[in-house]
Amino acid sequence: MKLSISKGVHLVEPGDFEPADHWYPRALNSNLHPLVSYFLNLNNHQLVERYVRLNPHVQSEALEKVINYTPKYFKWAGTDLMHVVNSKGQKKLVVIETNSCPSGQKSMPLPEFDPESGGYYKLMNDTFKPIVDAHEETGALALIYDKNPMENVGYASAIADVFGEPVYLAEYKSSDTESVKFENGKLHIEDEQGNWVPIRAAFRYVTQHPWDRIPEKSKTLLLNPIEACLAGGRNKSAAYKAYADFNQEFKKDGLEIYVPKTFLDVSLGELASYYDQLEGSMVIKVPDSNAGQGVYTVTSQAEFDKAYQALSANPDDKYLIQELIFSNANEKFENAFYHIGTLPDTKNRSFAFDARMMVHATDKGMRPLAIYSRKSKYPLNQPLPEGLDSWEVYGTNLSVKNTDGWSYDDVRLILFDIKNFGILGLGLDELIEGFVQSCMAVYTIDQQAKRMFD
Repeated sequence: MKLSISKGVHLVEPGDFEPADHWYPRALNSNLHPLVSYFLNLNNHQLVERYVRLNPHVQSEALEKVINYTPKYFKWAGTDLMHVVNSKGQKKLVVIETNSCPSGQKSMPLPEFDPESGGYYKLMNDTFKPIVDAHEETGALALIYDKNPMENVGYASAIADVFGEPVYLAEYKSSDTESVKFENGKLHIEDEQGNWVPIRAAFRYVTQHPWDRIPEKSKTLLLNPIEACLAGGRNKSAAYKAYADFNQEFKKDGLEIYVPKTFLDVSLGELASYYDQLEGSMVIKVPDSNAGQGVYTVTSQAEFDKAYQALSANPDDKYLIQELIFSNANEKFENAFYHIGTLPDTKNRSFAFDARMMVHATDKGMRPLAIYSRKSKYPLNQPLPEGLDSWEVYGTNLSVKNTDGWSYDDVRLILFDIKNFGILGLGLDELIEGFVQSCMAVYTIDQQAKRMFD
């Protein structure tokens, strides 16, 4: 790889992929759990047949339509799911959010017999290359990103290997980035001679307010384009509107995206009434936030006051309110869900966790690509010490935003490997359920993008 051919730009060449640079060491040196490997190798017909077998009210034709759907805008996604149960013993995997620039490859042990570039190569070969080959623009290939260099250098290297040509790897943190620009809807990147190189296609991992600098209807093919973000891949309120549309459309077919009870477009002045309505516990979300930012778990008046004060900086904004997924069974809310949590450890501690299911569009329909979990810092089944924020019990995100960039609390990462997968208490049918929930989320967000932008 040629370093710094211009400010924030590197040139990645075929053969540059180095596995040790693109996985956490413990992921690279672990073995994928056989059950997870078995799941990844099931074809879509098998997945549909099993799901319908367990859910006989579901129409198989409708599920096949969703799983074999070819998205126009949203071809690669990561859905965050939580394993929950209510007081009646009804278990579900609920969708917390769907992400249009999902991390995950660095946390995914390599399946046996996969090439050493694993999911990096698979995403570029099975999803990116077919759409680039069909795209009529001319120019070079690129990857633009604003965080997560471990994965993005890996993706750029995989692109170079798949296409057999160099790839411009460009950091793109703001619209005034010196070496990256969109001109007349086409991406250009500055090379080492100071020339602006037109880009025919780019892999995009720009997560922080990408609409500030990436145009709609880009002439440069983007995976994913900004339309996927605006329709729900980066906007929680838009996503939940799409989920509601899906549930209405497919109700007759027995399909449903499971989500916590949700209230949209709540003003700052209305927060207190929802706090009272939900009897002192809720989750407040800033719709266009991500990476664990702008999410407030509220379980006390003190936490409400703290969240309200933070949100008062933007008094005209609207928020998304959700019913809290409780730490334990709650007698006040008979139908409310609570976390199943990890299996108790030797200290009898059980932790909340989520599962990130990464999926991508292929010529065989939507397919699972990577999966991993993250657990909370503080256990569910122990009293919360005075002064400790409830986010320590419910928050699972690993991203930490520092003044000088991002870091990751990967101590709480749970790999789906032989050693760790068992502590989640998940089985093959839960993995299939998570995949189906993810495909439904992608389907409806892409449908919403079509309505918004076509």
